[in-house]
Amino acid sequence: MNNSHEDIMNNLQNLIIGIDDMFRFKCRECGGCCKNREDILLNSRDLFNIAKKLGITVVQVLEQYCEIYIGQQSKIPVARLMPRGTNRACPLLARNKCRVHDSKPTVCALFPLGRVIVGEKATKGLRQDEPKKLQYIINPIHCGNRKHKHTVRSWLERFNIPIDDEFFIMWSELVLFLSITMNGYEEQQVSDKLLNLMWQAIINALYTAYDIKRDFMEQFIENRSKVTELFSAFKTQIT
Repeated sequence: MNNSHEDIMNNLQNLIIGIDDMFRFKCRECGGCCKNREDILLNSRDLFNIAKKLGITVVQVLEQYCEIYIGQQSKIPVARLMPRGTNRACPLLARNKCRVHDSKPTVCALFPLGRVIVGEKATKGLRQDEPKKLQYIINPIHCGNRKHKHTVRSWLERFNIPIDDEFFIMWSELVLFLSITMNGYEEQQVSDKLLNLMWQAIINALYTAYDIKRDFMEQFIENRSKVTELFSAFKTQIT
């Protein structure tokens, strides 16, 4: 039986950790968490940082290391790192070391922490029209050791991740908007041609339309505005 959203939020509350709360963890750098993983999802800033670190374009990062697929529930294009070889290793792993360690995907840099966006009425589900806040969680730890103490604040500082990450909040809001919109279009049974056009527009806005020689946030805001305006135009045509 599926858990209700309220059950999920109650379970989530048990994992919440404050910014200055302490946890213990020391990575052994064994590369174990970089293998047999197909769930390392990337946002546009992750792709931008990896591209800049490797000195290639964002499109080349996608072509060489990633897969884009349509999310089963979100109905929007999702980018993930594509594992390789018999041990299903991360394509950015070399001799059990991350090739982009100081620019690694946020989900990797945060581990064993995670983060979620919640609304003021979280037990009712995340809504577009309510204020949202970022909260951190501590995931179950099954690797490394417990020799070193950290606070959430000090852990974030290692990879220059802002505590109140404006981009992550904006990204989450945009993904929510696009997901709600695409699910609505699918329910209206719009044509495959139009769906493909919208998916391509999302791929451009979320993943490919970035120049590593320009400021990232400036480009993200531009792309967010373009795709939002475009979807408003699509809505007018459909209705």
